[in-house]
Amino acid sequence: MKHTACPCCKGVDLEDFFTIRNAPTQSLVTIKNRDEALAIPRSDIVLTFCNQCGFIFNSEFDTSIDYFTQGYEDQQGFSPTFVKFLAGVSERFIEKYGIRNKQVVEIGCGKGDFLNLFCKIGGNRGVGIDPAWVPGRGEENPDVRFIKEFYAEQHGEIRPDCITCRHTLEHIHDTHGFMQTIRNSVKASSPVLSFEVPCIVRILDIQAFWDIFYEHCTYLSPGSLARLFRSTGFEVLDMYLEYDNQYLFIEAKPVGKPSDKIHPMEESVAELKAKTRVFVEKINTQLGEWRERLERFKADGKKVVVWGGGSKSVGFLTQFDDIGVIAHVVDINPHMKGNFIPGIGKQYVTPDFLAEYKPDVVIVMNSVYMAEIQKSLADRGLHPEMLGL
Repeated sequence: MKHTACPCCKGVDLEDFFTIRNAPTQSLVTIKNRDEALAIPRSDIVLTFCNQCGFIFNSEFDTSIDYFTQGYEDQQGFSPTFVKFLAGVSERFIEKYGIRNKQVVEIGCGKGDFLNLFCKIGGNRGVGIDPAWVPGRGEENPDVRFIKEFYAEQHGEIRPDCITCRHTLEHIHDTHGFMQTIRNSVKASSPVLSFEVPCIVRILDIQAFWDIFYEHCTYLSPGSLARLFRSTGFEVLDMYLEYDNQYLFIEAKPVGKPSDKIHPMEESVAELKAKTRVFVEKINTQLGEWRERLERFKADGKKVVVWGGGSKSVGFLTQFDDIGVIAHVVDINPHMKGNFIPGIGKQYVTPDFLAEYKPDVVIVMNSVYMAEIQKSLADRGLHPEMLGL
């Protein structure tokens, strides 16, 4: 069913600008059988621009699918690079707002890695709320507990001093309703909020097609994210980019009357729309160059692997799996091992597998990890050609 109103502002002046045909509807569910993986439904991704508020979303997104409670695997804390990043942003935020010995709620806490780290650094008490939380996957911390549910208004009874929400909002179709639920839940308190989402500006600027996949129904820019927060009763305190400009952070607080505070990072609706036009002009060139490169590897008999499982690999392979040159996808998360990639059917392998396989080319799904991956390969006596996204 096509959505004909903007989930953010309810406007109807919408414009489709990019379509990915026949994409797997799930990318992070754990599947132990290849046939079951290939049986995952497929659907079109239609990126749609709201001319009223600048919000970008998949207007073909199926809201009836259970995306989070069937073995959702999103744990990233096995990478030293990622843990260093989490520690850095946590320390800066804690110092900035004095979040020490406080009550912290994380919405969409995953397996609890970030919440445990955040509470450890600041001496805080934490409550993680996520239907995909799995007991026993994080370190034991008597000051942290978890609720295996979707966030709801009644969770405001926890009276948090701080609410964090990392890489969850991009999975929410009804963004306005979600943020309104949070605002309604904190009527009796005044927490500082910190949200982290992928930045659509970077995706548009470099035509990062691998960061467009079905489970991300929502694509936010500084302007559209700030407008969403203001429209649901929050004031924007700060915004910034991290992780090679991939991740957009917003810090905010609830206010009693509509805020008119504009952050310098915010782009206008017209400016963001202009970026979608450039994206459309350049994306076919980007896709064509990658297809030509992969077909050349196949013709030359090269062994090619993708390093980095999860959504990025699904986004990448959705475009090129038909070429038949990429045989394996590597991931360091031990809970990925043995699972088959939804909709694609390839089985995840560990880095140790490569010692015998000896790939000629490794395509790194996130260049931030390039040095870490190069070392891991070198430790196994491997020095393949490296290509980073």
